[in-house]
Amino acid sequence: MAKKPKKIKSHVKRLKLYQQQKPMSPAAYKRKLRIARRKDFFRYFWRVIAGVAIALVVLFFGGNLFLYERTGATLWGYAAEAKEIVDNSTEEDFMYASTSYIYSADGTQLAELSEDTDATFLTYDEIPEAVVDSFVAVEDRTFWTNSGVDYRGIARALVNYVRTRGSTAEGGSTITQQLARGVFLTNDKTIERKISEIFIAWYMTKKYSKEDIMTYYCNTCCFANGIYGVEDAANKYFGRSVDELSLSETAYICAIPNRPEYYNPLKEPANALSRRDKILDDMVECGYITESDCQQAESQSVTVSDVKEESTFYNYEVTYAINCAVRYFMGLDGFNFQYDFSSQEEYDSYIDTYDEYYAEAKHTLYTGGYEVYTSISLQAQTELQNVLDEQLAFSDEVTDDGVYELQGAITAINNDTGKVTAIIGGRTQARNANIYSLNRAYQGYAQPGSAFKPLAVYTPALNSGYSAYSELRNIDVDEAKDSSSAEIADMYGDEVPLYYAVEQSLNGCAYWLFNEITPWAGLSYVTNMGFSRIMPEDYTLSAALGGLTYGVSTVEMANAYYTLENHGIYTQTDCLEYIYDSNGMDVYENPESKTVYTRDAADEMTGIMEGVIEEGTAASSDWYSYTEIPAAGKTGTTNDNKAGWFCGYTPYYTIAVWVGCDTPKSVDNLSGNTYPLSIWEAAMLTLIDGLPERSFDLSFESFEDLDYGEYEYDNEDWYEEDTWDTEIEYETPVEQGELEEEIEDIQEEAEPEVQEPENEESIEEPDTEEYIPEETGDEGSNEDYVEEDTG
Repeated sequence: MAKKPKKIKSHVKRLKLYQQQKPMSPAAYKRKLRIARRKDFFRYFWRVIAGVAIALVVLFFGGNLFLYERTGATLWGYAAEAKEIVDNSTEEDFMYASTSYIYSADGTQLAELSEDTDATFLTYDEIPEAVVDSFVAVEDRTFWTNSGVDYRGIARALVNYVRTRGSTAEGGSTITQQLARGVFLTNDKTIERKISEIFIAWYMTKKYSKEDIMTYYCNTCCFANGIYGVEDAANKYFGRSVDELSLSETAYICAIPNRPEYYNPLKEPANALSRRDKILDDMVECGYITESDCQQAESQSVTVSDVKEESTFYNYEVTYAINCAVRYFMGLDGFNFQYDFSSQEEYDSYIDTYDEYYAEAKHTLYTGGYEVYTSISLQAQTELQNVLDEQLAFSDEVTDDGVYELQGAITAINNDTGKVTAIIGGRTQARNANIYSLNRAYQGYAQPGSAFKPLAVYTPALNSGYSAYSELRNIDVDEAKDSSSAEIADMYGDEVPLYYAVEQSLNGCAYWLFNEITPWAGLSYVTNMGFSRIMPEDYTLSAALGGLTYGVSTVEMANAYYTLENHGIYTQTDCLEYIYDSNGMDVYENPESKTVYTRDAADEMTGIMEGVIEEGTAASSDWYSYTEIPAAGKTGTTNDNKAGWFCGYTPYYTIAVWVGCDTPKSVDNLSGNTYPLSIWEAAMLTLIDGLPERSFDLSFESFEDLDYGEYEYDNEDWYEEDTWDTEIEYETPVEQGELEEEIEDIQEEAEPEVQEPENEESIEEPDTEEYIPEETGDEGSNEDYVEEDTG
C-alpha cells in the first residue's frame, strides 16, 4: 500500500514544486513568490510567538509551584500581602520610630530601647535639589519615570538566584525598592524578600507620589554612626543645616547610605571621598551639574566633625539581651556568621562586615517597636551577682577609671532549655555606672587554660576511638615544644590512663594526645560550636593547653560544656524566648541543633569529669558534702596565675566562671581551683537549692557504678589497646583550604580525618594569657604558652 504523500507546509516550497510541474510566466511567478514568502514569515512568526507564550505560561506556573514548595506562598500571595502592607501604611511609618522593650523571664520590664526621638524630618521643599540629584544620579537614574521597579535588576537577581542555587537573590534596586526594604522588610538576600520588595515598591508608586517617596527616602537613610536622615547627617558631620552645605559636602554625605559602615566618614573617609567623586561624575553625565562644577567640587577637601555617641549604660542582663536580639536580626538580614578564617586580613574584613550588619540590626531593634521576652531570671541574676561580689571582695584595688582591677564573669545555662538564665559581666561597684560598659561574660575574651582540654583534645579523642582507659604519655612539654610532630609521637613519658590525665590536668598528656589527633581535627569541634575567635595561628599544639590568640568568652565555654551535658548535641545559646513585632507576631525561632560529639564520647567525658570534682584538681570543693546531685567540670589556670577558670555542670545547670584582670597581670593564689571553683560551687549550689536529686542520663548503663580505682604509674593492669592507629606526619598548621575540608568532614559518629600540611617547621607554643574586651580588638600572644594547673 503506497504511503500518503507528506503535506508540504511551506508556501514557498509548494510554489516552487508547482512551478516545476506547471510553469507560469516569470512575472507571475515572482509576484506569487513574494506572497508565499510573506505567508511563510507570518506562519513562522506566530509559531515563535506561540512557543514563547507557552514557555512563559509553563515558566510562570512552574515558578509559582516551586515558590510555593519553597516558601508556602505564590506570586499572588506575595502581591496580596504587599498590597495590604502598602494600603495600611501611613506617613508616620516613614517619620517616627517605635520604642522597643526587653522583659525578664517573669515578665518584668528590664529596659526601654529607642533612638533619638528628636530626629529632624524635612519636607520635599526643604530638601536641597543637590541632595535629590545626587541620589537619583548614583542610585536610580530612572527614578522619576519608572514604576518603582528595576526590571534589569530583577533579571540580575534571577541570574544570581540560579547561579547560587537558590541561596542568594541580589540585584540592583531602585530608590523605591530600597525604601520598601528599609521600612517594611529585612536585608536578607533571599528570593522571598526580593519578591516582596518588588511588589511593595510597585504598589508604593501607586499610592505615593515620587516627591513623597524621595522625601521618605532622604529622611530614613542611614548615614552611619547611628545617624538617620539627611538633615541630622549634615548637622552632626558638618555642624550646619543641609541647605548650607557645599556641592562637595552634599555629595559626600549622599555617598554614605549605600554602605554606611564601608563609607563611614569617621572610619573610612577615603572610601567616602571616592564615592563622592563618583556621584559628582554621575551628576555630570545626567546633566545636573557642569564639568566645571564637578572639578571644583572634587578639588575641595572635606573635614567632618567627630560624632560623640550618646551612650546609655545598661546592666549586664540587658546588654546581653540586646546583643542576642541584634544578632538574631542580623541573621534575619542574611548575615553569614563565620567561625573559620584563613588569615588576619580575612578576619578583619569579616569584622568590618559584621559591624555594618550589627549597626543596621541594632537600628531595627531600637526603632521597630519590638517586645523581647528573655530567659533571664532576676532572682538568679541577683544571687549570682552577690556570689561574685562576695567571693572577690578581698580585692579592692581599682584601675585609673575607678573600676575594680580584679574582675570575674559568670554565664549560667539552664540545661532543660539551653537558654542563659543568668549572666554576670563583672563586679558591682556603687556610684560607678561605667562598670556596665563592658560585659565580660560575652564581650571579654581570655585564654582558657586547661578548661579547653575536654573540648579540643579529650572528647574529640573519645569521639575517635580512644577510651577513658587508653594510655597516654605524660611527656615533657618544654622539650616537646622544640620538637617535630614525629619526634613528639616517639617521646618517652609516664604512661597514664586518659581519665587520670583529665583528673590531674596533666599537660604532657594533653600535648601528646593533641599531636596524635592533630590540632586541625581537635579545633574543628570547637569552631563547630560557634567559638568566634579561633584564628589560623591557633592551629598549633599549644591550643591543647588553651593557648589561643584571642581566647574565648564565658558564654562560649558555658555553651560548649552544655553540649557535653546534652550528650554531644550543640544548640547555640542565647537568652531569647519570644520577640513580638509591632503587630503582635512572634518573629523569633529557636536555633537549630546539631551533633558535634557522639553521645558515647560526650557521656564518657561527663563521667571522667565527675572524677575531677571527686578526686582531681577540683576535689578541694568537697562538693558532695553539700549535695547528692552529681557534678562534672574542669579547672583552668594560665601562665603566672594571670587568670583562672572553672567550667562545669550538674544535670540542672551549666556554669562557666572566669577570674582575672582586664589588663592581664599575676594574681596571688589565683588558679582554677581557688576563686573560680569557689564562685562556681557557690553559684551552682544557689541555683540547685531545693531541687530534687537527679542523675546524669549517661549512655553507659554501668558507667555511674564504674570504679576507676587508685591509679599508680607502674600498674600495668590499666593498659588498654588504643584503637587509633593512623600514622600522623605533619609539622606546621595546615593550609586553610585543607582545614575547611577537614571541618566539613566532621560528621555525626565519624572519626575526624587528619590533614597533612605541605611544608615542615617546628610548632611554637604561646606564653601569655590575655583577656580581650570585644570592643578594643587588642589581641593576646600565644607564643611559648604553657598552661599551669594546680591540684
